[in-house]
Order: sequence, then structure tokens, then C-alpha cells
Amino acid sequence: MFNNLINLFTRPLDEIKPTTHEAGILALSALFIRIAKLDGNFDKSEREKIKELVKNRFQLGEEQTENVLVLAAKLESQSNDNIQFTKIIKESVAYEDRFSLLKDCWLLVMADGTRSYEEDGFMRLFCSLLGLSDKDNAIARLKLIAISSSCLLYTSPSPRDVE
Repeated sequence: MFNNLINLFTRPLDEIKPTTHEAGILALSALFIRIAKLDGNFDKSEREKIKELVKNRFQLGEEQTENVLVLAAKLESQSNDNIQFTKIIKESVAYEDRFSLLKDCWLLVMADGTRSYEEDGFMRLFCSLLGLSDKDNAIARLKLIAISSSCLLYTSPSPRDVE
């Protein structure tokens, strides 16, 4: 299903006509991989988070998800054009759904427990390319930080439990 999509970035778009949905899946998956690599450490937690995000967002089976990720990794390594990725994503994701996409990207940024300047900078750029505001970017990030903090507070023992 996705075999011809890799050609999206090597041949003119009018020569290849994948469905918008397929192109969006591959472009978003490649962008997820790019985000995970921004801090120079593409670790297992980030790989698993990408797999989970792709599988759940697009309701793919295990084998389909693996195939998408293999193709997306090739595409990500062959292209340095974030604008082309984002253009395809915008064509396949409605404006109303882009905020949840932004939250997914922040989940990925935070999957390894750290944030780098490169990741913050990329997320500002990506948010702008999606047509969302800096405020949207901050709200998405802060919501995830609040959720992460509340989860940590919930699972941490209280001082009374330690005594």
C-alpha cells in the first residue's frame, strides 16, 4: 500500500497519485521519526511511542504499522524538507484535528523524559507550518506537562506512606 509513497519526495507530485490518507500517514510517521532524532538520541522509548502513535492514530494493525515505519524511516533519511512533509500533513489532517496532532508531537518530544533546544525550536516551526499559533503550541505542551506531573504525583508515595 505504501510502496510508491517514498517517491513523493523524489519525483514530481503529478507523476504519483497516492491517496491523501496514505501520503499523510507516511509524512506524519516520517516527521515523528525526525522529531525523535532531534536531540541526537533516538532511543527505545521514542521508537515505542512512535509505533503507538501511528498505530492508534491511523488504526493500523501491527504488521501495517511496522511497514509504515520502515518506509517512513527511509523517507525521513532521504529528505530534509520539513515543509513538504507538513504540506502533505495539512492536506490530510483537518484544521480542527491539528491541535491533537501537536499534542502527539509533544508526547513524542517528552517520551525520553528530556527536552532539548532543538526540539523546542522545531516544535515552534512545526506549529507555525501547521497554521497554529505559538499560544496553541504552549497550551499543548503545558497540558502534557500537567498530565505528566499529575501522573507522577499520583504514583508517588506520600510522606505518610514512606514512614
